[in-house]
This record gives sequence, C-alpha cells and structure tokens, in this order.
Amino acid sequence: MWLILGLALTPMALAAGPAQANEISDGRGSISLEEVRQELETVPADIRAKMSGQQISRFVSNLLLDRRLAEAAGRAKTAESPQVRASIERATRDVLVRAYIDGEMAKAAAALPDLTKLARERYVTNQKSYLVPEAIRVAHILFAVNEEDERTQDVAVKAKAESVLKQLREGADFASLAKEHSEDPGSKRFGGEIRGWSEKGKFVPPFEAAAYALKAGEISELVRTRFGYHIIKLLEKREAKQQSFEEVKEQIVKELHNEQLGRKRAEWLKPFEGNKPIVLDDATLEALRKP
Repeated sequence: MWLILGLALTPMALAAGPAQANEISDGRGSISLEEVRQELETVPADIRAKMSGQQISRFVSNLLLDRRLAEAAGRAKTAESPQVRASIERATRDVLVRAYIDGEMAKAAAALPDLTKLARERYVTNQKSYLVPEAIRVAHILFAVNEEDERTQDVAVKAKAESVLKQLREGADFASLAKEHSEDPGSKRFGGEIRGWSEKGKFVPPFEAAAYALKAGEISELVRTRFGYHIIKLLEKREAKQQSFEEVKEQIVKELHNEQLGRKRAEWLKPFEGNKPIVLDDATLEALRKP
C-alpha cells in the first residue's frame, strides 16, 4: 500500500532529535527504529540497499498511515466480512508457503556440490554454444520508395539519395544527414545508428551483403532493398570468437545450479501433491461458478 500512497504524500523528515532517539514520529503517531527495520525486511534486499533517505522517509510515513487505517478498519469490523476474511487467510497461507519453500530450497542449495567439473564437461561437449558469432554495428540513411506516390517513386528518391551520398563523399557529417533525411524512425534519432551488434541474418540480403563488405568507417554506395535506397556506414566489425571456459564458467555453473535445484524442488514437492487428478462434473462446475 505504501508504494501507491507514497506518490501523493509529502515525505516526512526523519526525527531530528538526539542521535540516540529510538523513535520516529510524523506528528500523529510514532514508530520505533526496530519496528521500521523489521518492516524494511519485507522490501527485497537489492531494492532496500538502494533506497534513498527520501524513499525511506516516505516508507515510514506510509507505514504510520497504514497503521492508523488498519486501526480504523478494526473499529469498523472490516475483517468480519467473509470476503475479507478469506483474503486474509489466503494471504497468510501464501506468505507461509512461500517462506517454507524458500527456506527448504535454501537448505537444498547449500547442500549442492561444487559444480565446476560438471560445468567444464558441459562446455567441452557444447563448445559451439559458446561461440560469439561475427557481427557488425552499422548506421544507415533510408530513402523510402513508394511507387504509388509520385514524390517517392524510385527515380525521384534515387536522385535525392545520390545528392546526399555526394555530400557525404565531400566530407559531410553522416549522423547529421541521417537525422535530417533518413526515413527510418528507429535509427534516425541516433544519427542513423542501428543500436547494438547485428549478427548475420538480421538484415535483408542486399543490405547485409553491402554492410559486411565494408571496412570500419567506410560508407557504401546506394543499396536498393524492398524498403528503398540505403546509404550504409560500417561503424565496427566483430570477428567470430570462441569463448574460453573461464569466460563462461559462471554462466554455466548458474545454469547447472538452477537445473539441479529445480529437480530437487520437484522431488521435494511430490509428497505434498495429490495422487490422482481432480475431475469436476458440469453440475459441480456450475455450483462453483455461482456468486
């Protein structure tokens, strides 16, 4: 609840009393530091570690608000509603089950053996899986062709593309011209750059053949694809590389860890599972669906 309410609340300042003060007050109520620590334990550790002072202040402010609302709900006997009571029981059960499973799986994880030997075996058996393929980083300027519009028919578009290419050959800035002329909205705002590494198979064949034929920093001639005319600039080329075991060891060990823990979880759950499927007839289904 505090996450929602926190958007509308002004963060309170933590009590500015002596350093040894052990309570925080928002003027209408107070809470001990130990209680705040316990409540913060419900926030995932990675998020809790990054919380700013303002975020923690907001957390405490909403916690005190929630307490007052809970007291009001108690006076209103809200918990006596069958739906609310069922929701509380379901929430309690969910928390207990999750804590129980997490605790047991933590024990199982601690009992797993060193997986380095198995990781090396997997690496040797599947070395091709750890090959970083050849890839390129490219930028382009697209001049789209649409034969149904005389302004964007092939001849007119090609003339415009040749004019821009001439400017590039004379030293004009590629990124600036891409922002001005390119009709590819995905790359235009980045100066024509198609972000990230692109492996073979990502582009249509004419584009790919022209791009891979370039050297880093080179600009292509006009390249015609089904989208129109392109001017391509090769930014960087990455050769194919076989990753060493040390480079992928952590990744493989994590995969093995998750696989083995998954099997142990499935085995651990078996005694709790039913031993026959549940089959409901139409009359039962209809009864369950009724409000």
